[in-house]
Amino acid sequence: MNKLCISFFLPLFANFIYAQESWSPLTEYGHPNLQGYWTNPFQTPLERPVSLGKRRSYSVLEAQALVERAIGLDRERRAPLDPGRPAPEPGGLINNQADGNFEIMPIELAEIDGEIRTSFVIDPENGRIPRKTDGKDIHEIWRDQGKARFDGPEGLTPLDRCLNPGAQLPLIYIFGGVGHELGNPAGDNPVRNIQIVQNEGYVALLTEYFSLVRIIRIDSEFRPEVGNKWMGDSIGFYENNSLVVQTRYFRPEQSIVPLRSSSEFTVQEVFTRTGKNEILFQYTITDPNIYSQPWTAEIPLQRMKEGSKLYEYACHEGNYAIPSMLRAARMEEAGLL
Repeated sequence: MNKLCISFFLPLFANFIYAQESWSPLTEYGHPNLQGYWTNPFQTPLERPVSLGKRRSYSVLEAQALVERAIGLDRERRAPLDPGRPAPEPGGLINNQADGNFEIMPIELAEIDGEIRTSFVIDPENGRIPRKTDGKDIHEIWRDQGKARFDGPEGLTPLDRCLNPGAQLPLIYIFGGVGHELGNPAGDNPVRNIQIVQNEGYVALLTEYFSLVRIIRIDSEFRPEVGNKWMGDSIGFYENNSLVVQTRYFRPEQSIVPLRSSSEFTVQEVFTRTGKNEILFQYTITDPNIYSQPWTAEIPLQRMKEGSKLYEYACHEGNYAIPSMLRAARMEEAGLL
């Protein structure tokens, strides 16, 4: 990175003052030390804007324009609302942007190997997820069988029901906030934060979003006899300074619209310690029922600033609301609405 780029980004990285605890590159068991609190603080989108084609990186000036745009959006969202604004149009959608306004807005752009990346997806070359036009997940299959979304609780997604984050694994998908074609500056902040804890035979990943704990067994075998699970079955091994994790046997109803999956969905993740305060997180997703080829993304994770903590994310509104939603659906079918 040249001097102009370094001087431009230094004030932004100052927002992430790293914890000054003593750190060793290896754990007491001789494994790469990945422990700590980590976050993805970038506005970089998962998929590349179509207009950029196969461009993997921005110039310094292009990156500066995107950062300034994000700063402007952040300033706008923090401004007081207009008390004289009109009511939403009849039939219009009301989102939960008020929640997003209390979150930390990602401003920075991800840099990997000296490139200011245009997307986290790097393979295929166009930075786009290779979705099959005829790929169907369990929800679409149920619709084809005549099962409507509100026929029963099973027809609703796990995210609708507040059962899990609505993505197959933490960090592989960031939900939207203030969306625009060049990224997502106001993404759901808890989705971005994890804690990693290691011992000799296991690695535990605590995700702030939904407070999920994922246990990875080291040098183990898959256990399909246990059945499919939320977040799948994860086994791992250490290779040089990396932790390699393979996960399969997900529940098929865990599929979400932006990132569909089937019973064939598998993920390989690689966590590589690239410095005291950074991990390069790489993952490859394979699902021949949904995607025309495996696809790969890279995300540089930064250590969270000193004093940061992960808090309980207690979501329950979805399950509480299901009886009302199903009752309304039955009333509509009976012509009472």
